[in-house]
Amino acid sequence: MMSKNRTWLLVLTSLVIVAPIGYGLAQYDALPATMATHWGLNNQVNGWMPKPMMVFGLPLLMLVMQWVVLGATWYSARHGQAAPKLERLTAWLLPLVTVVAYVMTVRSNLGQQVDARFWALLLVAAIFIGMGNYLPTAPVESGRWFGYGYHAPWQINNYAGAKRALRVLGYTMVIGGIAVLLSLFFAPVVSMVIVMIIVVAMLVLSLVSIKWTR
Repeated sequence: MMSKNRTWLLVLTSLVIVAPIGYGLAQYDALPATMATHWGLNNQVNGWMPKPMMVFGLPLLMLVMQWVVLGATWYSARHGQAAPKLERLTAWLLPLVTVVAYVMTVRSNLGQQVDARFWALLLVAAIFIGMGNYLPTAPVESGRWFGYGYHAPWQINNYAGAKRALRVLGYTMVIGGIAVLLSLFFAPVVSMVIVMIIVVAMLVLSLVSIKWTR
């Protein structure tokens, strides 16, 4: 059974996710029947969606994703050690992405000038920096299947190594987030390369952490 705090967190974040539908309804008649919903790094549209699916379907899809993410997070915490700060941060990621992406998409389809690259990279950087800042605080338990942290689901035998993996990943994400922000001052290809480097670095760390946690 969920605690009272988690229940309120689920309700509040769910309301934030569906709240933008009100903005979409207010602008519904002015929106095109087929809406642009995806942009490349050069701000050129490369994806479209029927208006009803965008206005109503996107928030509802994000709502389902939110329930899945929170359910998995709390299940993990229940079977390991809880990480309250990281749990709260995780709970607000999808609401933040939904509101920013929804408002940006509606405004763009109303003919207003929107820098999709700027907002997309700003979100990516915020997520990297936020997660990287709190990830090292996630607890791991020596000799047990990991609870809330950054390791594949095998048994952890080296507690110090597990904490080291969390710490290194945290630093990598924070530095990566800062690099993503700085890339906004350069050509779009620079942003793409930096994001790819960060993703590869995280994958490499996931493999290296196997050795650290044994």
